[in-house]
Amino acid sequence: MSRRKLLASLILNGANFFAVTAWIIYLIIDDPSSFKMFTIQSNLLAGIAAGVLVVYEILILCGKKEKLPLWSRIVKMVTTIGVSITCLVVVFYLSFVAVSMGYSYFVMFETYNLFFHLLTPIMAALSFVFFERGKDINFKYTFLNIIHLLVYMIAYAINVFTHLDKNGMATRKYDWYYFLTGDLWLIIPEGIGLLILGYGVGWLIWYFNRRYAEV
Repeated sequence: MSRRKLLASLILNGANFFAVTAWIIYLIIDDPSSFKMFTIQSNLLAGIAAGVLVVYEILILCGKKEKLPLWSRIVKMVTTIGVSITCLVVVFYLSFVAVSMGYSYFVMFETYNLFFHLLTPIMAALSFVFFERGKDINFKYTFLNIIHLLVYMIAYAINVFTHLDKNGMATRKYDWYYFLTGDLWLIIPEGIGLLILGYGVGWLIWYFNRRYAEV
């Protein structure tokens, strides 16, 4: 990794880490219940991954390390996919749900959601694809990209189905992403679709990270 790319990565990771840390502290104080959201969880993990890379990048600049450890870049890839999924779901689905409820499309990008739904995903993807390249992340690691999503989907489904109303329908209190406002069987195609989206996005980001790698 060239010094210029290292500095660019450091700036993006540093911005990500400090923005996520600040808003996470705010949410711990103001709205701890928000941590049930995939958005908050994925951004928290992405912030931690960015912080780890900041430490190693500083050590590289100081001559204490030669390169980023493979494991740190794998973690960065996995967490980048998480926030990328968050961004895509918000841009192409949840924002339109907000519009159908009478809100502005951009209500999903107010206050901390501007970072969690848009800026954090963009900075994470830019730094990983353009400045943290390498050919050492093998294809087998791409399957790690959907682990958080899969675990979250299972927990989300269990939570919804154990809190159905008296008519056997999902309630907004527990179906906070409005995935099951219609027939409950929709969870099957929606779940499969999200996993395909997650893996597809993950594969593309992995591919472009390797495609123009220097080493």
